Amino acid sequence: MANMTDYLAWRGDVPISEQAPWNCIDALLMATLCYLNFHGMDHPKGWTLEEAARIDLLQESPFASFPPRKECFLAMAKSIRFRECRIHHFIAMTDSEMEMQFSAMCIDLPDQTLCVAFRGTDNTLIGWREDFNMAYQPVVPGQEAAKLYLERVAAVSDRPLRLAGHSKGGNLAVYSAACTEPEVQDRIESIWNFDGPGMHHDVFGSEGYARIVERIHTYVPQTSIIGMLMDYCERYTVVHSTATGISQHDPMTWQVYGPKFEEMEKIDRTASVVRDTLHGWLENSTPEQRGAFVDTLFRLAESTKATSMSDLLNEKLRSVMTMVGNRKEIDPETRRVFTRLMAQAITLGFGNVMGRVRGRIGSEDGRIERRTEKDLPEGNTPA
Repeated sequence: MANMTDYLAWRGDVPISEQAPWNCIDALLMATLCYLNFHGMDHPKGWTLEEAARIDLLQESPFASFPPRKECFLAMAKSIRFRECRIHHFIAMTDSEMEMQFSAMCIDLPDQTLCVAFRGTDNTLIGWREDFNMAYQPVVPGQEAAKLYLERVAAVSDRPLRLAGHSKGGNLAVYSAACTEPEVQDRIESIWNFDGPGMHHDVFGSEGYARIVERIHTYVPQTSIIGMLMDYCERYTVVHSTATGISQHDPMTWQVYGPKFEEMEKIDRTASVVRDTLHGWLENSTPEQRGAFVDTLFRLAESTKATSMSDLLNEKLRSVMTMVGNRKEIDPETRRVFTRLMAQAITLGFGNVMGRVRGRIGSEDGRIERRTEKDLPEGNTPA
C-alpha cells in the first residue's frame, strides 16, 4: 500500500514536465500543504519550499494530523519536483462575528503555472459553524473571501491558474472558480476538489459553473461523509482509503498507484446511508428550520465554554448531543434525522465521532492571525 509520502519517494526526483506532467497526487499535496502554518510569510517574495525547510519556517503543532503533513512538506522541500515551488500571499483569518474561517496560499510551480490552494476547516468552533451554515445559507463568508482572493491573485499574476483544496478547501476552490469573472475563468486550467462538501444548488445551476465544470476533478474516499454533504457534484472518482468511517476523510489514508489514486467503483453503504439521510432532510425542511437547528447546536456547544472542537470531548459532547435531541424548538423531523445519524454513527463503529474528527480533520494549532480585506493580495507578484 502506498500514500502521498510514498509517491514523493518514487516521483520526487522527476521534475514537472511533459514527460511527468502535473497530476492528481501533485494537486492533493498542494491542498495538504495549505493546512500548515509558516513563520515569515509576510516576506514580499515569499519562500521556496527548500528555503522554508532550511531556515525552519514551519510552525509546530501538537495535533495528530501534523506529523504526517510535516513529513510530506520536508519530503517536498528535498525533492527536485517541488523544492523550487514558491509560497507567497499566504493569508489566514477568523472572524467570530462573521462566523468565518478562511486561509489560502499561492504556490508558484516550476511549469510556470500558479496553484491557489484553499485550506479546509481548522480546529475552531467558528470554522465548523461556518461549515454547518452551508446547510441554510446560499453563500457563506469564506466562499466570498475565496472569490475575492482568487480575483486579487489573478490581477497581480499572469500565470495560468490551478485551484486545489481538501474538505472545505475543495468547496472554496469550486465556488471561487464558478463565481469569478469569465476573464479569470479562462485562465483556470483545472480545479481539484478532494472530498469537499457540496454547496447551494444555485451555484451548480449557474452559467459560471457551466463554464468551468469540465475542468473540475473531484475525488472522494469510499466512505465519504464530508464530500456527500449538501448538493454535491455527481461526477466524482472514488479513491480507496485504508481507514474506516469518517477517518477516511484524512487524505494521508488515500492509496496511490503510480501517478494516480487507487480507484474504486462506487461509495460504500455507510456513505450512501448518510448521504440519503441528509439529502432527505435538506429536501424536506426549510432554510429557517435548518438555521434554527444549527443555531441551537452551536449555542449549546458554546454554553459549555468550548472555543474549539478539541474542547468538545466526552461528557461535554454527549451533553450537547442530548440537549439537541431534547430541544422543543427543533422541529420533529430534524430531531428524527439527528437521532438517526447519531444511531448510525454508533452502529457503524465510529465511536467518539467528534473525537476522531478532532484528531484527523483540519486540526491546526489555533495560532491563526486575524487579518482583514486589506491583507489580501495587492501589488506585484514575484516572478
